[in-house]
Amino acid sequence: MKGEEMKALGIVEFNSIPKGIEELDKIIKFNELKIYKAGVTCPGKYYFIVYGDNSSVKDGLKDLTGERCKQVISGVSEKLLEALNRKREDKKFKAIGVVEFLNIADGVKVLDHVIKSVDVDIVKLVLGWTLAGKCYFVVGGETSSIDEAIVLVTGSSYKYMDISKINNPVENILDYI
Repeated sequence: MKGEEMKALGIVEFNSIPKGIEELDKIIKFNELKIYKAGVTCPGKYYFIVYGDNSSVKDGLKDLTGERCKQVISGVSEKLLEALNRKREDKKFKAIGVVEFLNIADGVKVLDHVIKSVDVDIVKLVLGWTLAGKCYFVVGGETSSIDEAIVLVTGSSYKYMDISKINNPVENILDYI
């Protein structure tokens, strides 16, 4: 994007619902950011995802108070934005990979990194609700691509909870994940 600053997402989680809402209001008032997504997760936590140019997202998130965790994703992938909006294609995959995280921010950041680095499709992204604030994603593709994605996640400093690879997933399993 010549002449235009890179777009970014800011993801923040709070243990306090009122504090999360207060901080979201504050950063939107004083920064040129758009609310991409926000809400309550289990058990009684609050998160928001804001969108804007890289410097605005970083500036907006730097003076927050009371956050549980936060991440900035620069140069955010269109595939990730579609997954956050729950758009997915019904496809048959040779393999799928399922990765679970203790928080939303880390899961979204890792998913963005995986889809930028490996030839996989996002099958599903679940953010916190009914998961005690955890997050998981499912990616699909060729067996070698899923292997590559797993190596990327497990061979790095990402703090994931668990990971599985399923070769030749049974028909309709995607309806139940």
